[in-house]
Amino acid sequence: MNSNINQPKLPCKVEPFQWAGPNDPLFAETGLVHCASIPPQATAAQPAPLVVMVHGWAGDESSMWIFKQTLPASAAIIAPRAPVSLDSGFAWFSYNGSRAAPDRASLARGVNTLDRFIDSLPRHYPVDPDRLILMGFSQGAMTINAFVYANPDRAIGVVSMAGAFPPVINGEPYSNWLAGLPVFVAHGSRDEVIPVDSARETRDLYRALGADVTYGEYPTGHKMHSQGLKDLKQWLAMFFVDA
Repeated sequence: MNSNINQPKLPCKVEPFQWAGPNDPLFAETGLVHCASIPPQATAAQPAPLVVMVHGWAGDESSMWIFKQTLPASAAIIAPRAPVSLDSGFAWFSYNGSRAAPDRASLARGVNTLDRFIDSLPRHYPVDPDRLILMGFSQGAMTINAFVYANPDRAIGVVSMAGAFPPVINGEPYSNWLAGLPVFVAHGSRDEVIPVDSARETRDLYRALGADVTYGEYPTGHKMHSQGLKDLKQWLAMFFVDA
């Protein structure tokens, strides 16, 4: 069992930085171990835009911080640890034999856990729930895509990287379900874990749901390409023009 009781080492320098580990009261209050970087100028009266970064299979709360470079200093960034412990790392849900087949009940539990976590954050941090941006990689992207479909009014922007849209829709999608929602979908054309066709299906489904999709394929495997990071930073800038 992977308990990971020590503060994780991040892949980049993050200031300010706070870790709510298994023994921290914030873990009990929010339901998930997490890392947070909250702008010093954020207050309850003037809360910061909230970016929640959701890691993939076998990752943890340290995995997503490489993407901090795409965000301005005015963003509050919080990265939770998934609830399911693996031999190495953590997961949001289990699969039925392949990465293309999430277990529906397990996926629903993961999405509900993330939902409760996000709902708790404004009670403990000076963050604005009405300016929520979700960023996910791989299984994390699948989790936030399912979350957004179940909660169409919660996020003002979605970033799905190297992921897919899990099978959460029965029948035809509603054309206005996510009307106008800005969505950034990025994928490696040589992804050996989740085929690029999954990203194309994600793009098409978001568009069928009425979202405003920015789509990019990059010459890489199961990771973000440097050009993809540049494109993501440019796309995210529209949410912080007044920050």
